[in-house]
Amino acid sequence: MNFLVLDTGTSSMRGILFTEDGEVLQSEKAVYQVVSGENGRVEQDPEELLDSMTGIIKKIMRRALPKEQTVDAVVLTAQRSSLIPVDREGTPLGPAQMWQDQRAIPICQELEAYNEEIFRHSGSRVNPVFSGTKMRWLKRNEPEIYKKAWKLAVIPEYLLFHMTGKFCTDYTYGSRSHLMNLRECRWDPYLLDLFQIEEEKLCELKPPGSMMGCITEKFAAESMLPPGIPVISAGGDQQCGMIGQGVIKEGKMSLTLGTGGFLLTACRQVPDHLENDVVCNASSDAGAYILEANVLTCTSAMEWFRRNFYPGESGFYGKMNRILSEIPPGAGGCMALPYFQGRSTPDWNSSASALFCSLTLNTTREDMLKALLEGICMEISNNIRSFEKYVPVHEISAGGGLSRSEAFNQMQAEIYGRRILCPEEKESTAAGALMVAACTLGCYPDLEEAYAQICGRAPEKVYVPHPEIHEKYEEIRAKMNETYRRMWQPADKI
Repeated sequence: MNFLVLDTGTSSMRGILFTEDGEVLQSEKAVYQVVSGENGRVEQDPEELLDSMTGIIKKIMRRALPKEQTVDAVVLTAQRSSLIPVDREGTPLGPAQMWQDQRAIPICQELEAYNEEIFRHSGSRVNPVFSGTKMRWLKRNEPEIYKKAWKLAVIPEYLLFHMTGKFCTDYTYGSRSHLMNLRECRWDPYLLDLFQIEEEKLCELKPPGSMMGCITEKFAAESMLPPGIPVISAGGDQQCGMIGQGVIKEGKMSLTLGTGGFLLTACRQVPDHLENDVVCNASSDAGAYILEANVLTCTSAMEWFRRNFYPGESGFYGKMNRILSEIPPGAGGCMALPYFQGRSTPDWNSSASALFCSLTLNTTREDMLKALLEGICMEISNNIRSFEKYVPVHEISAGGGLSRSEAFNQMQAEIYGRRILCPEEKESTAAGALMVAACTLGCYPDLEEAYAQICGRAPEKVYVPHPEIHEKYEEIRAKMNETYRRMWQPADKI
């Protein structure tokens, strides 16, 4: 069988036509724009997303058909929390409110008193990233759009409707809404009442890996796909990415270093002693769960530094590798707290901001760059410690933009005190989605066998920590955490 996987990210969409054993037959990419504005506004044109999807499929089909390369199923994985209000025909009533959008922060502040109950039902403290807070913001601030909306759809739901004519979703997206009961995988009456959202405005929930419908005659005419082939929702992009990195059983962690940093690890059930320092979501492995933590700025912080400290200079990332190799741990005493967009887990502190400290007249921009990268990794290390309260973390599979730097990967190993594995497979999200869909259609008995056949033979680089350097970084991390506590925690908690 051949599977057309659509991977919808924040700034681009990829379409890859795979065989069931992971061979790439065709691929295509479209890049689009996210627009930022005042008061934390971050938006995207939904029509651009739909046009990108249709354009990608048509280009792939035009190349595949002459080679007699068939498409037996379409598989969708996507970013998880960006919101699009749509009418009955799936027409957007406004721009997509992106996951990075911060306008729901006042809503979150109002709901903080209910955090314990919200976490108990949904697996996460209230935060502006999840779609439920965006729905509540829309109802309050754009009531006419909210009233007209037939569905409050996240991006994969919007795209699935235009392929199948059905408004449905899977548990992975529901678990990023604050509105789904995590253990029962249904829309939760208590949460719907608290957020003041009507259930009829939400899509039907199904397990990840479900066939959500079939390609309609209308979409077939627009895209050149055969009508009637199944469309499978493989789950959220981060969930699929961790499966594509081989994180299926407990003990291994997936780390994706893109615009933000995403940490995920597997757990077979919701931990009984779960605290609100992590997020617990549904896994793309139906019936299982994941623990998740986030660092809100990684490559975005790097781009800020490049623009302001290396304007107009070429070869920035080559210079970064040299700096990481040549400057010893501790960056000459300089320290950075990387909270450019607030802090996510473990405490969802939107008031936190980035900070460089312990600068002297001898501090250079190279020291500051090293300190910034160390700060990002030490915040990731904080979240790894939270994971270990619930499941073991023996090794880490890393991917994303920053993982292309060998010097950065070695620094990660030193800071985390664990082996870092960097698989050669670059399309881990699409590969994970392929594995989920291939299991659904009976190509493999389970995800472990699918991984072994599709990605298990790919080479990987391994980075091993040195205990003495890790100990040094643990001292720096303790100082960083103490600085954070003094800056942004109430005096009675210091």
